[in-house]
Amino acid sequence: MATGAPCDSAVMTRNLFDRIAEYYDVLHDDVDYFAECLLLENVFSGFLHRQPASLLDLGCGTGNHALILAKRGYQVTGIDSSAGMLRVARGKARGQSNLAFVRADMRRFDLGRTFDAAICMDGAYTHLLTERDLLAHLRTVRRHLNPDGVYVFEFAQPLKTETEGPGWIYHEAPARIIWLYDLAFDRRRHLLTAKNRFFAFDGDRVRRTFVNTNSTRVVSVPVLRRLLASAGMRLVRVCSTDDGAGLRPLRRDDPLPMAVAKSTP
Repeated sequence: MATGAPCDSAVMTRNLFDRIAEYYDVLHDDVDYFAECLLLENVFSGFLHRQPASLLDLGCGTGNHALILAKRGYQVTGIDSSAGMLRVARGKARGQSNLAFVRADMRRFDLGRTFDAAICMDGAYTHLLTERDLLAHLRTVRRHLNPDGVYVFEFAQPLKTETEGPGWIYHEAPARIIWLYDLAFDRRRHLLTAKNRFFAFDGDRVRRTFVNTNSTRVVSVPVLRRLLASAGMRLVRVCSTDDGAGLRPLRRDDPLPMAVAKSTP
């Protein structure tokens, strides 16, 4: 699930996801994608006059949400800028006729059609690094929504204390992975930047390793509301989701709350 800005940052983000594409699902094997999709359906029923038929999945990554939603009967189109992530997604979606994947930059694309609803999950939205890119993205989403369409997305809100400093991810099986990172927060630019060192093993042999730097952006609710208004949309709900269990009042310590936006008539 990759996009970003400025241009070289977009390339660096895309390269990160290309490099980890075959390991992405292993690294996220603790995510309950089915529960998240049920939550999305609850949001659709609460903010749309009818059940949506067509869905646009932005920054779809390896297609985990898109595949579940397609199996539940929706016509789904997923877009992502990472060829590696889409390669994995298409491999999992073979034979699923109501699911298509398109390689595109989610800031600016034209699919030549509109959708009943759009989603952007699991932090993909945070890879839009400037207000210019956020606005371009929101305007593009607005053009791809039907008049009563809804956009449901997760974003990173500013926290009282941002996570900074070194850390690591260790995954034992089925693939042994060590991911070392060092986080630094730029309060002026609202960017959390990670310096990464990644190691994947085949037995005791290092199968893949790389060094990479990538950033994500935090956005306050007032800024989000202003950008949506500039894009011809309105913010109708911001909430915490308690890991897919349901919509809850927004917690100030929630690093990745959910927003619901609709097109302005």
